[in-house]
Amino acid sequence: MAFIFIADTIFLVSARQLRFFEHPKPLLERLGLNFFRSVPASPGVYVMTGETGRVLYVGQSKNLRTRLGTYKNANPDHVPRKIIRLVHAVRKIDWEECATPTFARVRENELLRTLRPKFNSMNTYPRAYCFIGIKTGEREFTVWITSQETAAPKLYGAFKRRSMHGYAALLRLGWAALYQPSSPGDFPHRLLSGRSPSRYSFSTERIQKRIEVGRWEASFEAFLSGVSPELIELLTANLPLSDHLPPFHRTLQATDLETLGDFYKFGPQRNHAIRQQQGMQSLQIPQESLDDLLALFPEKPENTLRSCPTPPCKDESKIEPD
Repeated sequence: MAFIFIADTIFLVSARQLRFFEHPKPLLERLGLNFFRSVPASPGVYVMTGETGRVLYVGQSKNLRTRLGTYKNANPDHVPRKIIRLVHAVRKIDWEECATPTFARVRENELLRTLRPKFNSMNTYPRAYCFIGIKTGEREFTVWITSQETAAPKLYGAFKRRSMHGYAALLRLGWAALYQPSSPGDFPHRLLSGRSPSRYSFSTERIQKRIEVGRWEASFEAFLSGVSPELIELLTANLPLSDHLPPFHRTLQATDLETLGDFYKFGPQRNHAIRQQQGMQSLQIPQESLDDLLALFPEKPENTLRSCPTPPCKDESKIEPD
């Protein structure tokens, strides 16, 4: 809020009301009104480049004219700063019409993987997508996460959004169900650190004592393959009672359960539906194919301007974007 004095009168106004002149429209000034009028009102993709010819952003829309018009009129008071930085940096916009919105999303993914624009953060580096594997041994039940596609018999994925957070929540909830911690201080330090261990083992003796190894393993398999969320119910039934926990621990446990549920919905469950739709027999969807299959999958597409980067999968392979 701010105060303005006019003729000895004080007016209380918001910051937005202090704009006495129309906000700048750099794209309109550089490209001209005729350019935006020439854009077709049809599905397609668009590529924005900067002063040196570097590709800055790739997007898609079911109506190119409407979408590019939003950039032309981008108001600093109403859109994120990232968009304002983008429109000030753009020197050229090219577009390509597509037969359908679905084909536009697939074409966008292809361009994102090839061009890896500066202002795009999602779908540009599928090699960072993760797989989660399980293995039952005589003494240990092991869970691990990796960005390497292998022929391991019980390796599930690829997973993109929520995979690292879902994996961390799975380890903490599994440990809590087996060992009944009374406070966060009881957890192994590795399970509460900012970077979860890429491989973690649970004692099969402990699992057998608290639950039963066969049921534990079957629940993990059904969960990671997207067949059933029974694992969440199993863990919930064996967790310490929240009424007996300190506030922080209670919040951590509730947040982990919510995170694990979100991961299942947007990871294993969605992958299972895609594999069924495509008639795929493998438990794995290749990293390079996942985004295109998601584009073909009948669901509401994500926002075209992607401002939330996907953290790369951290594991021994240390695969990172160039």
